[in-house]
This record gives sequence, structure tokens and C-alpha cells, in this order.
Amino acid sequence: MAFLLALHIAAHSVTFTFRTKPATVHAGYVSTPLAECGSGRAVTLRGVHFVLHFTPAQSKTLVRRLPGTGVIRGAAKTCDFESDLAWAIGLDRRRPYNVVRNGARVTVVFR
Repeated sequence: MAFLLALHIAAHSVTFTFRTKPATVHAGYVSTPLAECGSGRAVTLRGVHFVLHFTPAQSKTLVRRLPGTGVIRGAAKTCDFESDLAWAIGLDRRRPYNVVRNGARVTVVFR
């Protein structure tokens, strides 16, 4: 199982650093309201919502919310349950993106 060690937000990218690489990464824009996967409690995040799911993965000790910079308005953890780890990223607008996997590091770059 991949364990998230760090998350870094830059002006046009977000980098997730794991202890080992996650087997699967699913990413894309969502139009539905954000909610925590276990409780269903609403998650508020400014901007257009982009969500990444990492499986199997977890991050028990990391913070749940980070401020943004540049085109990124902020990030919020929306799931850490049954080996599904998900983070939502709020953006200034819908932008083309690339998800780059480099070993145990996953970076999503917005143009």
C-alpha cells in the first residue's frame, strides 16, 4: 500500500510524494458537490474541482486542507478509507492537465 508522505502545491502543479508508488491513479474534473467518502459530510473548496484518487493508498497523518497559490485555489483531502485516498484541488478555471508519475511521486500539472 502506498503511504502519502508529503504534498506540495506550486503555482501550476501539485505533487504527491508517497513511500512507495500507488498502483492506480485516477484523475479528472468533477461537477458534483465534494463530500467526504466515509461520512458524506460536505467539503467546501473554492474554484473548479479536480479530484485525484490513489489506490491502494492512505495518509492518516497528513493535514486535511492546504491553501493554494497561483491558479490553484487550495486542496482538500476528501477520502482516506478502505485503501482509497482522494484529494480535491480547486482551480481558478478548468485547465488542460497532465498527470506525471515518477516512481513514488505523482505530479499533476495544470496549463
